[in-house]
Amino acid sequence: MRVFVTGANGYLGNAIARELADAGHDVLGLARTPEKARRVTAAGARAVLGDATEPAPWLERAAACDALVHCIAPGGPEPARTDRAALDALLSVARAGGVHALLYTSGVWSLGATGDVPAGEDAPTDRPAAASAWRVPHEQLVLDAAGDGLATAVIRPGMIWGGRGGLLDAFFASAVERGAAEFVGPGTNRWSCVHLRDVARLYRTIAERRAGGIFHAVDGSAIPVRRLAEAASHAAGRAGAVRSIPLDTARADLGLAADALALDQVVIAPRSVLLGWAPSYEPFPERAPEAFQEWQAP
Repeated sequence: MRVFVTGANGYLGNAIARELADAGHDVLGLARTPEKARRVTAAGARAVLGDATEPAPWLERAAACDALVHCIAPGGPEPARTDRAALDALLSVARAGGVHALLYTSGVWSLGATGDVPAGEDAPTDRPAAASAWRVPHEQLVLDAAGDGLATAVIRPGMIWGGRGGLLDAFFASAVERGAAEFVGPGTNRWSCVHLRDVARLYRTIAERRAGGIFHAVDGSAIPVRRLAEAASHAAGRAGAVRSIPLDTARADLGLAADALALDQVVIAPRSVLLGWAPSYEPFPERAPEAFQEWQAP
């Protein structure tokens, strides 16, 4: 199978490209600069130079592929516009024929606060976190494009850890730099986490099986943020020292992301499990020492 991956030099996109390449697939990874292209090549993929928001130079390469994986992490003041520009291009290629699968990366913040009732893939998205509310209509665009031989899938990873670049890295960084692992709010809210390699393996499974619909990538645990921070602090040699950052203070630094980090979520992945996927890594607190070593690695 030939697969085109946007964001292939990024944290998750690079892991997906590596997982697909290791499984014997021909992977084309989009990268903006020659330096970032080297990271794509190191993952076993063929680098395609280009900008996700300026698709004309790479559209023909994408159209020659069997599957498309959209995995950019748009930043800047208009993340929705950035993501939509690339998504529209990929949808146009997919609808033209020849492409059998289109995978879109969203996230569990689309679910908003879930309360105590575990949220599966059929949970409503009518109250998403403001930071990622724009992803909900993009998810629907992808799902609506299915048909005529095209399978479309939306993947919502939880709070990813492993290697360097995940959301839990901030615990290690604050513990090392300021002596305590910092979190937003009182830390009683729960996160649904997952290891990077397990997420990448789910993408490969979906692409190979041309599965369609919504799939969650979480390890089934829902752990209070304070406990996650304590585990990271211990691993970093700070004896479990943690520090709560008031939400108002965090908003000044992080904007809408602060409220997303304070969400209380219990997320499950029944459709992913039915597909044959299961997480292979233990929850973060049990693997925090190993995760810290990976985070420190060059």
